[in-house]
Amino acid sequence: MADFSVRHSLADLEEYEVETIDADIVVNANESNYPLPAVVRQDIAARMQDFSYNRYPPMKCETLCALLAEQLGIDTDKVRVGNGSSELLQMACYAFGGAGRKIAVPYPSFSMYGVYAQMSDSEVLHYPLTVDGYLDADAVLRFCRDEQPDLLILNNPNNPTGNYNPLPVVEAIIAGAGCPVIVDEAYMEFAKGDGVDPRDLRPLGQLKLVVGSALALLHKYSNFLVYRTFSKAYSMAGLRVGYAVGSSLMTKILGKTLLPYHVNGYSLLCAMACLTHRDAFAPQIGEIRDQRDLMAQNLEDMGMQVWPSQTNFLCYRPAGRLQELLARAYDQKYGPNNLSQPSKAGKYLFKALLEDKILLRDFTEHPALPGCLRQSVGLPGENAVVLGKLRALCRAIVGNEEI
Repeated sequence: MADFSVRHSLADLEEYEVETIDADIVVNANESNYPLPAVVRQDIAARMQDFSYNRYPPMKCETLCALLAEQLGIDTDKVRVGNGSSELLQMACYAFGGAGRKIAVPYPSFSMYGVYAQMSDSEVLHYPLTVDGYLDADAVLRFCRDEQPDLLILNNPNNPTGNYNPLPVVEAIIAGAGCPVIVDEAYMEFAKGDGVDPRDLRPLGQLKLVVGSALALLHKYSNFLVYRTFSKAYSMAGLRVGYAVGSSLMTKILGKTLLPYHVNGYSLLCAMACLTHRDAFAPQIGEIRDQRDLMAQNLEDMGMQVWPSQTNFLCYRPAGRLQELLARAYDQKYGPNNLSQPSKAGKYLFKALLEDKILLRDFTEHPALPGCLRQSVGLPGENAVVLGKLRALCRAIVGNEEI
C-alpha cells in the first residue's frame, strides 16, 4: 500500500469530533432547540416559489451583505458572509497567518481556533484567560508585546465557559494589540451587554444591534473583524451561514481567501428571511436567557460550581463534598482509574444522563476544566427534565448527608 505524506502541520492533527449518540434530549452542541418562528418559515416558503435552482447564488453573497449593512448602518463593503462563521475563521488564519507567522488564541476556549491556525501552517500561541474565564486586558497586551502575534483571536462571550467581557475590556485589547484582531461574537445575542459611543448617530434600531458588542467600535479602529453567526440565536445551524464585519481594509483582505459562490443559494435565502424578521426571534432569545439563569441557580443549589454565562449554555461541575461522593460512586460503578476526582465526578453524571438518552458535552478531562459539563439551554420542558435527572442523581448519591 502506498505511503502518502502530508504537510507537517497536518501530520498530528486529529479530526474534530463530538458525541453523535442517538438521544432524546440533545444539549451538547450549543444549537438552538427552538424552531424558526412561524413568520420566518412562511417567508422562506414564499421566497422559494421563485427560487432559481439552475443558477449560481450571488458570487460574493452580495444580497445578504447589503441587508446586513443596511441593518447595521454601515457600508456594504464592510461585510463578508461565509459558509458558517467557521469558514471565515479558517480563512482569516490563511489571510493573516502562514509559515513563520504566529496566531494567538484564548485558552480555554473554542478548540477549533488552534486547529484553523495549525491548518494554515501558523505557530499557535495560547494566551490564558483568568481563573474565572475572563479576558484580562493588561495580561493579553503584555502577551502581545512579548510574543508579537500576527493575528489575535478573542471569543466574547467565551465558549465553553460562557463569560461575557465588557466592551471597554475588548476595546483596550483592540487598541493596543498591534496586530489584526478577530472578535468572535457567536453568542452575543444572548448577552445583556452595554456600551456604545455616545457620538454614534445611528438610529436607535441600529444602535440596539451593536450595544455591548465590538460592532460599536467600527468607526474607531480599522484593525479588527467582528464575527457573528445564524447558527445560535437564529436557529439556522443546519444551513451554515455566518458573517464578518470590519473596516474595508480588513474585509478586503478576508475576501481574497473566499471562493466564488461559496455559500449556497438556499442558505442565503433563509438568512435573508431571518434578518427581515429579526424581531421575531426576540421572545425565544429572552426565554433562553431566563431559562439559563434559572438553570444556573438550580445547579448551584445542587452543589455545582457554575461559570457565569451570557450565552445559550452553561458550564458547570460538581464541587466540594458532592464532587467527592460522585467520584467515589464512579469508582464503585466503573472501577478505579487514573482520572482526577473532579473528572470522575463529572463523568459519572455525564454517563448517567446518557443512559437516560440525554446528551451533554463532556469536558470532564479538559486540562483547564476538569470535571466540567457543558449544557445548552433547551426548551423549557427539556431543561426541567435534565435538572430533574441531575437532582435525583445527586440526592441518590448524597443521601441524608449534608453537603
